Amino acid sequence: MRTLLLTLGLLFLLAAPAAATEVSFDRPAAGMGVGQRVTLHTRITNPGAEPAGPFVAHLDVVSLTPDVTVDPEDWSSERSQDVDALEPGETRELSWPVQAVAAGTFDAYVVLVGHGPVLVTATPAHLEVAGRRELGAGGALPVVVIMPVLLGLAAAAMRYRLRRVR
Repeated sequence: MRTLLLTLGLLFLLAAPAAATEVSFDRPAAGMGVGQRVTLHTRITNPGAEPAGPFVAHLDVVSLTPDVTVDPEDWSSERSQDVDALEPGETRELSWPVQAVAAGTFDAYVVLVGHGPVLVTATPAHLEVAGRRELGAGGALPVVVIMPVLLGLAAAAMRYRLRRVR
C-alpha cells in the first residue's frame, strides 16, 4: 500500500505543471526575543518566457513548538500584498514586518496565489524566539530590608564624620 501511495504521489508531482514563478526569503532564519520586530523580505521572480500574474502574496506563521498557538494577525498587520504581473525575468521584492509575540520555534512562509491552479510557496524562514527573562520575587526581601539599613548607616557615618571635623 505504501509503495502504491508513493508511486501515485510521484506521478502527481511529475504530472503537475511547473510553477512559472519563484518565491524566496532573503534569509533562511532569524533570531529575536519576544516583543522584538524584524522585517522579512521575499523575492518574487518570473524565470519563465511568458508574463506571470497578477498575484496575491500571503504571509503566514506556524508554530513548531508544542502547546504554542499562533494567531498570525498578532505577528504581522500586513499579511497580504498584491503583486502586479511580472514580465519574463522580472523580480519584485516584498517586505513583511513581523513582531514576535510568543517564545518558541516558528516558521514564516509566503504563499503566492494566482489565477491558475498552481500555488507557489517559499521555503519557510525559520524563526527562533527567545522568551523574556522575568525577575521573581524570591530573594527580594533581603534587598528590601538591607538597602535602607545600609543607607541609614552611611548617612549616620557621614554625619558623625562631619561633626568630628568641626
